[in-house]
Amino acid sequence: MAEENIFSGLKTSSLSDEELIQFIQNGGPERYFSILADRHQAYVLRKCKGFVKSDDEAEDLSQEVFIKVFMQLKSFRSEAKFKTWLYTIIYHTCLDYLRKRKKSTHDIISEKLAEEIAEVIDTDEVDQELLLQALEQLLEKITPEEKLLLMLKYKEKQPLQAIVATLKLSESAVKMRLKRAKEKVNKLYTEQEKQKEE
Repeated sequence: MAEENIFSGLKTSSLSDEELIQFIQNGGPERYFSILADRHQAYVLRKCKGFVKSDDEAEDLSQEVFIKVFMQLKSFRSEAKFKTWLYTIIYHTCLDYLRKRKKSTHDIISEKLAEEIAEVIDTDEVDQELLLQALEQLLEKITPEEKLLLMLKYKEKQPLQAIVATLKLSESAVKMRLKRAKEKVNKLYTEQEKQKEE
């Protein structure tokens, strides 16, 4: 009862996501999680739809995401941005679902990344078809963590510090992996161009 009195005067609408999570982690009633869920329901649903297209599947996946967020909330570190952390849970939940359904995660991720990653190609005009082929080859050669890194940087437009905090990697490791991925995309794109010319 005393716990309720401590928190009763708190205006949760004025709290940031990170403050609200810290409040819950420090003993605030877990019912305040619904405020966090309400804030991000549309975002999670939209991101899930990007992976599965079906409204029903996206709805089911978004519920699964929020269950995972609730279960993992105690492990959230305040130096990470909540939205970046949330996206990693969405990403892994959707990929796990697609793997179980035997859908091609490469095709879906290639489509999601193609437009944004065109900016890393060292040429004036980017042929989208060649870029998709290069991305598909690239995605077969990189780890799920590297795929997530590309999605966070180029699709979600997350700042470097948010990626570092969320993935628990050093800044130099993130920069190096992004540099290597960019080099691989350019190499594969150039190879696709040469094959097309032959």
